[in-house]
Amino acid sequence: MVNHEQKFRAMKHSRKQVTRTKVKVRMIVITTTLCLMFVFSIGWLVFLNLSQNTRTSASNTEMGGTILNNGEIISNFTWEKDPATKATLGPDAIKISNTAHSIFGGRSSTGGLSPGSPAQDINMEMGSTTIFDVDGIDVSVDFKRHEPSGSFAMRGKSLDFGLRKGFIYITYRTTALTGGFETVTALTEYEIPMDEQFRNYRFIYTPATGKGEIFVNNVVIWSHDGNKNSAMYWKDAGNLFIAKGIDGGGKDIPVLDNFMMRTTGFVSPLAESLINFMLIPSGNGIKIYWNTTANDKVNYFTIERSVNGLDFANLMNIPSDPSLNEGDGYTFIDESAANSGIVFYRIRQTFKDGKFITHATSAIKLKTDKALTIDRISPPTFQNTFNLSYYIPSSGRVWVQLIDESGNIRSSETFDAPEGKNVYIFKDKKNLSSGTYTLNLVFDDRKVTARVTKV
Repeated sequence: MVNHEQKFRAMKHSRKQVTRTKVKVRMIVITTTLCLMFVFSIGWLVFLNLSQNTRTSASNTEMGGTILNNGEIISNFTWEKDPATKATLGPDAIKISNTAHSIFGGRSSTGGLSPGSPAQDINMEMGSTTIFDVDGIDVSVDFKRHEPSGSFAMRGKSLDFGLRKGFIYITYRTTALTGGFETVTALTEYEIPMDEQFRNYRFIYTPATGKGEIFVNNVVIWSHDGNKNSAMYWKDAGNLFIAKGIDGGGKDIPVLDNFMMRTTGFVSPLAESLINFMLIPSGNGIKIYWNTTANDKVNYFTIERSVNGLDFANLMNIPSDPSLNEGDGYTFIDESAANSGIVFYRIRQTFKDGKFITHATSAIKLKTDKALTIDRISPPTFQNTFNLSYYIPSSGRVWVQLIDESGNIRSSETFDAPEGKNVYIFKDKKNLSSGTYTLNLVFDDRKVTARVTKV
């Protein structure tokens, strides 16, 4: 009898222990779940905050860090909320189609501008104001194509930047040397894809150099060299239109986002004051030397550097020294320059009245290492083909591979090439999907890589 009682008590005690253990396990599971939910919630809020911060700073980083021009912003629309005529910076629009509105789904999952339903041409209109009467202009917009023709930005007959029959189109007027104006008109060879993707389209006219350029995702696809120190011819040219003739193909979807206009400098009688701009190798760096005939009128100089001649970054602001004697100059040593290849420099003069001039680019070629090298990919953003310029130290067999973002080899070709500089022409025979690819150049058990983008 005693043994049965002891066994019963032991079994009862064991059941209590099991019950307590189950309760503890459940409490641990519940506590862990609540903690994970809390961490996830905090992480999501941080993500949203970072996303918003990234959106806010996009205008400063120029969509990924490329600084083509950092002039003053005179107009900016992000279309995060209605009314769509409300500017993020600069004057508001005075008129827009009755159906156009802000809608979620812009670039980077933000708001964008939709023609609405029933779809009409957006035709957003901004009143004529002297704020637009600048000497040089930089117009940038994110656009998703759903129609054959339309204008990103248009101001009378002085500026029309957009697309015609699917191809990027530009016409603009500049002041002629003999008075009146000169007109530049071009239908480029770049056809905008209809693939539901936003891309950045940008026109820059720089009055100091007289150069007009069009960029797609910060890659130049067209340029024209005009008269130096020549301003845009568009004072009193009338109202400015955004998305004129653009209706989204009749769909209520976002087709525009992040419209921005900046200045690119001014015409000035001091434009030719910069003289003796020289680049000289100095130890492991590059010595930059220049002087000016207008020390007393200059506030500061900005040294800008590029490795491709297109994307410039600011290196240093150097104050003007009015006490310098005529003929004396300024010196700056760039010790962070690349060890080989070609490096580009330019100087931006900012005057005491706030106006600035960006001078022409100069380049210096440093000692080239005799090793496997990718010199250039042109264009890095391609549709069907691109040219790969490369160097191999000796004759032999070369492999060229394209790797997608998942690490899969999507294209591979091997061939014999002679020693020295060569050019390989890639042709998209497999109709690759749009996206960014890693390009591998392999030779003699060595590999160098670069990035290319299929649009």
